[in-house]
Amino acid sequence: MKKLITLFLIATLATSVGWASTTVSNTIANIATANGWTNSTKYTSFTLDNNITVSCTGGSNSGKYYTSGNDWRLYQTESPTLTVTAASGYTLNSITVTYNVYYTGILVYNNTQISSPATVLVSGSSVEFSVGNSGTATNGQVRVTAISVTYSESGSTATVEVPTLTDEFTFWPVMNDAASAEVTITPASGNTVRYTTNGNPPSLTNGTEITAATTITISGTTTVKAISYVGTQTSSVVSKTYTLGETVTGISNFKNLTSGTTVRLYLPDNNNARTLFVNGKDAFVRDNTGAICIYNVTTNPPLAYNQHIAGWIIGTYTNYNNLPEFTASSATNSCYLVIADPVTEADAEPVEIDADNYDDHYADWVTINDLKVTSASGNTATASVGNNTFSIYNKYNPDNYQLPYKDAIVDITGIAAPYNTTKELRPIYQNDNWPITYVVDAQEGFVAPDIDITNAQVRLKRNLIPQDWSVLTVPFELEDFEGDVLQYSGITLGEVGSYEMNGHTYPIYSGVMQFEDYYGILQPGTPYLVKPYTLQHGMTLNGVTLKAGTAGSVTKTLAAQQNAPGINLMATEQPVYAGDYSLVGTYSPTTLPKNESTVVILDSSTLSWTSLVNDTSVDGTEGYITVPNGAGVKLALPGSEVITGVVDIRTDNNTQKEAVIYNLLGVRLTRPLSELPPGVYIVNGKKIVKR
Repeated sequence: MKKLITLFLIATLATSVGWASTTVSNTIANIATANGWTNSTKYTSFTLDNNITVSCTGGSNSGKYYTSGNDWRLYQTESPTLTVTAASGYTLNSITVTYNVYYTGILVYNNTQISSPATVLVSGSSVEFSVGNSGTATNGQVRVTAISVTYSESGSTATVEVPTLTDEFTFWPVMNDAASAEVTITPASGNTVRYTTNGNPPSLTNGTEITAATTITISGTTTVKAISYVGTQTSSVVSKTYTLGETVTGISNFKNLTSGTTVRLYLPDNNNARTLFVNGKDAFVRDNTGAICIYNVTTNPPLAYNQHIAGWIIGTYTNYNNLPEFTASSATNSCYLVIADPVTEADAEPVEIDADNYDDHYADWVTINDLKVTSASGNTATASVGNNTFSIYNKYNPDNYQLPYKDAIVDITGIAAPYNTTKELRPIYQNDNWPITYVVDAQEGFVAPDIDITNAQVRLKRNLIPQDWSVLTVPFELEDFEGDVLQYSGITLGEVGSYEMNGHTYPIYSGVMQFEDYYGILQPGTPYLVKPYTLQHGMTLNGVTLKAGTAGSVTKTLAAQQNAPGINLMATEQPVYAGDYSLVGTYSPTTLPKNESTVVILDSSTLSWTSLVNDTSVDGTEGYITVPNGAGVKLALPGSEVITGVVDIRTDNNTQKEAVIYNLLGVRLTRPLSELPPGVYIVNGKKIVKR
């Protein structure tokens, strides 16, 4: 009865491994006790359970049991065999033999020496071991102390469960530390697993062996492959790849990625990344390599205009209708970003770009100048310059923005936000950079608005030279002009001249146009004489009213004189009456008629009839003078300064001998320049100083 109980307990050691198999193990000590073995006695076989028999062959000593080691001995010199046999209907899966070595005896399976504990994976009903020699001794022994056998029913269709691996993921280094991640490999209950990390497939004999859940650490992109087995039956190979994520430095490199790529964006401090503009979920950021829209990413503190940004953040590059965006991914965490107000850096400002370079500034805060508005309706206007057409889309409703009127010339300051094939500009108002500036260009035709535009910013695009008086006419009130300003105040009778007609000499009165200092606000549409203190390359004013209408004129009439001083008229001859003298302003470049009724101011001391100069046009925001036909004109400026009317400037003579020369009083001189005394002369229409 005692033997039966012991064998029953041994059989219950069988363990389920996820499929139809049985494992039975026992020690020689237990087997000897259960079967009543005695010391130094040969026993050729014993059973592990009803289905597994262990036997041996050899000489008279092989198979002897010794109580001194509780072992079953096999002698090399007798060429013994150790055989494990399964009962009919069963298949052996694995066998483990635990033994002690005497001298250099060793167990051999399939011509291979296997050290204790010697495990072989098999598939069959019988397995045979022999005893070999691992050294030079000729009397080696193998002294078996325990045997474990796993077997299953023959023809079983059950499969071995695959091991479980951590789900695939992408990982990045934290700050400057080396990257690392952990992967856990978990065998099914009772299964053995072998895994590899070098790309090679695991097998029954290849890979690191584990029997319990094991966590490994990886430091780069790694493919982990694992296989489970019971006996010689194996599961399929499970393979998962854990990827070390890419890091890109600078916004330009980020924008060069394929849309949908998730990376770690590194912004070094010396890249000077700055927040340009924030509106809802949109935050536009520029560093010294490019600009990006950071969309729907939460940071602490929240992004705001002018902040300095440095550090790391993980996210996905998204090309949204050609607008480059940094969008959040499952790995996004802004805790490694340093976000702070600037200390010494200048404020973030728009960059003025040429329209042809728009594609290089996606998501940037830009200014594009001199756009001609071709249409305007609702929230959108269309404008062009050169071969480029832009959509001006009022997405952010900034302060001081108004829909520009058709045919206006404007500067637009805003975000370059392409939308598919459309070059889009989204105006913004920030740090006193106005979203729209109306341009009054002296070289371009100016179209005034149909109605007054209040609170506008206007840029006057014209050069004013400090040495000369110039006519200035603008379509808006101009305060605090930095220079001298004169207004036309009246006309007085000047010197009497004459002209010939039909053999008679007739008198003509020369009008002297009077100008006086003006200290008020320059009125829109009214021409003034101005002389700036310094060279003016234009001016920009904000908060002004851009006036509707066209440029006007200031007109004064010289009263008629019946008798001219110093001229004796015949009774039948009437004097020529001088009439209206006008200072006329222009908003757009104007071509003047070539006659003796129109006068242009060439410089501070020269007037010219338009009939006597080749170029008879004036720029926009300038002006000219009209006089009665055939009348003379001079300008009387404060301080007794008089500009003389030069009546015969010609530009077609190139030699000194043939030159047409006038003095500053407008008198034509017949002597060549070489014979004239030092002074200032007008030679072929140009002022020359002879020393």
